[in-house]
Amino acid sequence: MDEKNNVTGPRTRKVLAGANFAVYTLVVIAIAALANWFVNRNDKIWDLTPNKSYSLSPQTIKLLRGLDRDVTLYVFDRKQGMREGHDLLDNYASASHRVAVRYVDPDREPGLAKQFAIRTYGTIVVAAGDRHFEAQGATEEGISNALIHMLKGQKTIYFIQGHSERDLKKQLENEIYQVKTLLLMQKMEIPVDCSLLVVAGPKHDYLPQEVDAIRKYVADGGRAMFMLDPGVDLPNLSKLLADWNVTAQHDLVVDANPVAQLFGTSPTMPLIVKYGSSPIVEPLARTATLFPFTRSFAVGKEYKAGVTDESLCETSAESFGVADYNSKMQTVSYHPGKDIKGPLTVAVSGNLTGGGGEKKADGRFIALGTSLLAANVYLGFQGNRDLFLNMINWLSAEEDLISIRPKPPDAQRLNLTAQQMDRIFYLSLIGLPLLIVAAGTIVWWQRR
Repeated sequence: MDEKNNVTGPRTRKVLAGANFAVYTLVVIAIAALANWFVNRNDKIWDLTPNKSYSLSPQTIKLLRGLDRDVTLYVFDRKQGMREGHDLLDNYASASHRVAVRYVDPDREPGLAKQFAIRTYGTIVVAAGDRHFEAQGATEEGISNALIHMLKGQKTIYFIQGHSERDLKKQLENEIYQVKTLLLMQKMEIPVDCSLLVVAGPKHDYLPQEVDAIRKYVADGGRAMFMLDPGVDLPNLSKLLADWNVTAQHDLVVDANPVAQLFGTSPTMPLIVKYGSSPIVEPLARTATLFPFTRSFAVGKEYKAGVTDESLCETSAESFGVADYNSKMQTVSYHPGKDIKGPLTVAVSGNLTGGGGEKKADGRFIALGTSLLAANVYLGFQGNRDLFLNMINWLSAEEDLISIRPKPPDAQRLNLTAQQMDRIFYLSLIGLPLLIVAAGTIVWWQRR
């Protein structure tokens, strides 16, 4: 009896082990099949990248959901190259039922390629009805800007020159605007095709005749942006803003808020996290902006007929404005009773209501205490680009474009110290092989 048990025992254990293995295998297959079925029935994608690199931006989603016509995205490429950019284009089609994506091999359909004047492989064309526009690159920014161009056409922005203004035209090249320069002192009038007039950090004051031309333009329903840097005496331009209930302070804003120092900024670069209720800044509620080297503004508390002003951006309570600032000052510090205590307004928007019984469009203006906000070196900081372009869109009556824009793709860098690099070296080239040898030795010893 004992001998029989000794013979059948190992066999029984082998059968049970085989049965257990088969059951486990079937369970794993069943779980995998169930998971596959669930994923197919619930097609969801989660973008876990820090900058949401694989998701459409709020501006693009807002644009797509507001479409009132069918749009086709044509991708002209060889068959083997059509896999690239599939996910991005699928995102467009998923965001709106009015968007369709069509892949076209120009070698197989030369007539369609000729119709859209295709010259290179990989070209994307956005089309609706008899209108179409070629995207400047197979990126979200390129495709969305092409869509905006195709739907809305172009408006013209004029940058006034002749007073050593800052050149900010390049910042608008990828948007829906045609950008031109205007030497106002030559003609003393604003061109009829001007949708927005920009005064970008002049180093010298404008002539009274130039200011009168700007005043008339805005009063007649025009739109203007004023970027007035600190340390520059601009009595004529300041008088124009004062007539609209906005006082340009002769100061330099200093903010000692320790939170700003976490971004590596200096006290003369206030970090803005407090915004007004305007639709311009509403999308930036959880985003910081940087106002490098800025003056402040005071919005009049008394009512002025036909004028409505609103503070857009305010500094922290720890900030102050160095009164009577000029560029020759070597150091800045707070002087009670003289300097202006924060929080301070560094950006203001205003509406001018047409009067006189005539039905005119309301004039709009925005005043900024710095032109560096839109300079290349600062435009990429946090929400600066979105703030600047939201202001442009609000002024040009393109409120539906006010949002958070697609960010250009950026390379994620891994920064390691010398000690961390040494640790990785020893673990990968010495530690890992030793671990494998140790595991093999243990297995060999147990089987002896």
